[in-house]
Amino acid sequence: MCLSAEALALFINLLPLGAVASEPGRFILQATDREVHWVAVEDRWCTMAPQFDRMERLAGQGE
Repeated sequence: MCLSAEALALFINLLPLGAVASEPGRFILQATDREVHWVAVEDRWCTMAPQFDRMERLAGQGE
């Protein structure tokens, strides 16, 4: 999933203080279950979090 820089900024501004860390080309958000990494990809910010969540759900169905 990718967002524009403006959309990511709006999203980050909704989070509580201390829930966001940054380093060049990356934002790290403290989510409920784990950290979510957003990385710069050209002019957008992308995360693999939705795909990871889907894989975990599918893996749990086989148990």
